[in-house]
Formats: sequence, structure tokens, C-alpha cells
Amino acid sequence: MKKTIVLLITFMVVLTCFSSCKRTGVIKGGVLATDFKGNGVAAVVTKEDGGIIRDDAGNVIVLATDKNGNTYKEKGEYVTQAVAVEHAIIFDKHVEMPDFAMDIPNGWSDEKSYDMLNISKDGADTMITIMTDRNAKLTDISKNHATMVDMAATGNAVHTTQTVAGQEAIVTYVYSTLSGSGIFIGYIDFMYQGTVFTVQVSDTKDISSSWNDIVKIVDTIDFVH
Repeated sequence: MKKTIVLLITFMVVLTCFSSCKRTGVIKGGVLATDFKGNGVAAVVTKEDGGIIRDDAGNVIVLATDKNGNTYKEKGEYVTQAVAVEHAIIFDKHVEMPDFAMDIPNGWSDEKSYDMLNISKDGADTMITIMTDRNAKLTDISKNHATMVDMAATGNAVHTTQTVAGQEAIVTYVYSTLSGSGIFIGYIDFMYQGTVFTVQVSDTKDISSSWNDIVKIVDTIDFVH
């Protein structure tokens, strides 16, 4: 199931110029961030703790490069520029998205994050997808997800509220079996500063007892704005 979800996401992706070029020059003074294909896309400037640097508008600060892809200095300092984050950029175990950032927890790996953050649990089918929508209404999104869960349910669906990432979230999940196969599907919906955040959780086994472990991962979201 995890591979199927990843393939669907991959086929839906439309590449932009920010992710299409592969850096081949010498990067000094920063860390090379990659896109979902693993191609180097930007030399990001990082803080002492390893975090990325953004300006007040949420743009990421990157090192400027010359025509050969090499970073360079002027007056003894590396030249930088602000670039809008339009999709996932990744370095080490850290992912930066337009509206939030997140460290990938130990035991989890990135699964071709692009316009959505996708991580999977190593050696398992557990997948967490985090997406945002600046134009949606939280009530509409949460109602749609509740309906989807109820339609898929062959067991008792959970509908509740919970504090997630410091926000009051609408939570719904269920484990169902159909023709001998199992599927767990869950949603966490909340709003932060006018943007609707949706966390989708899926697995082939019942992870209801581990739900709070999923929440703890989502709790580590660092909001950009």
C-alpha cells in the first residue's frame, strides 16, 4: 500500500524550475538541500543548531551561485539571496515546506515529499502525509474526512478532538477489513493562522493503540509564519 501511495503522488507531481536543475558546482558556506528525486536544488544557509534560515516573509535564505554552480564571496562574505519555498526541500533528516518545517524522526524516512510531506516508518507500512490548504475551510475538510472514514468503516470509527501541534484538532480514524485485507486510515485536521493543516495516516494493520505516538510526531511541526 505504501508503494502504491508513493507512486500515485509521483505521477501527480509537476516539476517546477526550482527542483528541475541539478547542482554540480562546489558548495561552500552552506548545506546542499535536495528535492524529492535527491537532486541538489539549493545551497541553504543554516543556523548553528542545523535549522534553516528564513526571512520574515518565510523565504529561505540560500547561497547565490555563479554560472558554474559554485558559491562565491563578495567583500569576504558569501553572497545570499531569499527564495520562496514552493515545495519540499530536504537536507539530512530535515524537511522544509512552504508553511511548516519538520525533522524526520528516527526510524522514519522521507517518501518523495513534494507539495505534501510524506514520511514512512522503516520496515512497516505506516505512512504519514501532511498537507496544507490556505483557501479551504476547516469545517468542510473535517466533514469530508469524517464521511470518508465512516464510508470505509467495517469497525467502530473514532471521531474526537485532540490538541495537536498546540492547536485544537478534529481527529477521525478507523481500522477496516475488506476481503481479507486490512486498512487503517486516519485524519487530523486543524487550522493555524488561516491555513488548514491535514495529517493523513495510513497502514495495513490496526495502529489505533499507537495513535498517540503518531500525534507526538506531528507535535514536532515548526510553523513558519
